[in-house]
Amino acid sequence: MTLSTPSNDSRTIIRCGGSADFLAALPHVTGFTATDSVFLVGFAGSRSDTVVRADLPPHEEPRETLALLDFASELARDLAASHGAPATLAIVITSSAAFAADGSPPWQRLARRLERRLRRDGAEIRDLCVVAADGWASLLDPRASSGPRPLSEIAESSVARGPLRGADPPVALAELGRIPDALPERIAAVTAELERHRPLDLPGSEGVPPHRSEPGSTALAHFRWISETAQVAHELREGSPLSVGATARLIRCCQHSDRWLVLALGLLTRPEFPLELAREFPTGRFAGVPVETPSDDAPGWSILRILTGICPEFTEHARLAAVGDRVLGAVAEAPEPQRPGLLAMSAWLWWLRGSQTVAQRHLAAALAIDPSHELSRMVRRLASTPIARPFSAAGFARRGGATHAPSRPAAPR
Repeated sequence: MTLSTPSNDSRTIIRCGGSADFLAALPHVTGFTATDSVFLVGFAGSRSDTVVRADLPPHEEPRETLALLDFASELARDLAASHGAPATLAIVITSSAAFAADGSPPWQRLARRLERRLRRDGAEIRDLCVVAADGWASLLDPRASSGPRPLSEIAESSVARGPLRGADPPVALAELGRIPDALPERIAAVTAELERHRPLDLPGSEGVPPHRSEPGSTALAHFRWISETAQVAHELREGSPLSVGATARLIRCCQHSDRWLVLALGLLTRPEFPLELAREFPTGRFAGVPVETPSDDAPGWSILRILTGICPEFTEHARLAAVGDRVLGAVAEAPEPQRPGLLAMSAWLWWLRGSQTVAQRHLAAALAIDPSHELSRMVRRLASTPIARPFSAAGFARRGGATHAPSRPAAPR
């Protein structure tokens, strides 16, 4: 599931005069294309706001669609609460199926159920579209004739021929977050560098097992390993590609749960922030932090609890794209046994940016290598709940924000 929410109004705006324009703009708002999906697009006034994608259920029987209807209802309530007004939503279903012989679109029953459920919750439905393999339809357009409208209307819409002309085509969802191919010579160089930074010889980590960092025996050693990890966070956030040495340090840091946490905090805030915190807390407070507590009601903090509390408040999502690319590059260059911690970091970053689908894909890859990997299991639990992703001005301009006016006001139902 992918979520995105504009955080401000300093955006490139694409004005859509009708449903075809809106459908042409939608993949540029989300940044990807996906079939067999349901998109729920929230609006703040006339501008697109939250965009949520979900897989289509196996079929249209009520028992299979109930979870999706409940989620849509919850989304409408959340939007209404955040805007202080009834939610306004557009619904788009994309399907690899074709229109039926009688001209009805696939998944029409689901579309109407979503419409009725959201209207019952007080939401305004701005549009209700189905894009199939052989055409499309707007179910709220009273002028639409029975049967599919040609897909060329979307591809040749005023938005496609105007503001989006020359824009990079959005990638398919299946390609989003794909681990890149690494150059053999780069893999060899990183492998050689890792030999210089073996887990037990990582500076400040003498005698430490792979999934735990320093026990904080001295203040100097405590500050040293946090400072080293902060430097890795700084390198991840720089504009230039990671050096071989930086890649090796990143791989080793992601093997240690304590360093993984410090790295995550440095990416969420500032690289120096964990070190500043360490000066305020007792020596060793960042050492030996459990990945999860034995039970949800057990006392004490854990990496899961820290991230669960902090991540929903994070708003600078645009800068994570480049960080995520560097982490994926390190995944490609790392020996397979050292990949799970990196994949857990990559999954966390994708989830934080709003893509549960890519996050779960990376977690599956990590757990295929090490089924008992604690960090991956923790991130899988964290990423089981969707998180909204605000667009920054730069991110939204790159994808193309969309405002949408329906062809006709929706008739009451």
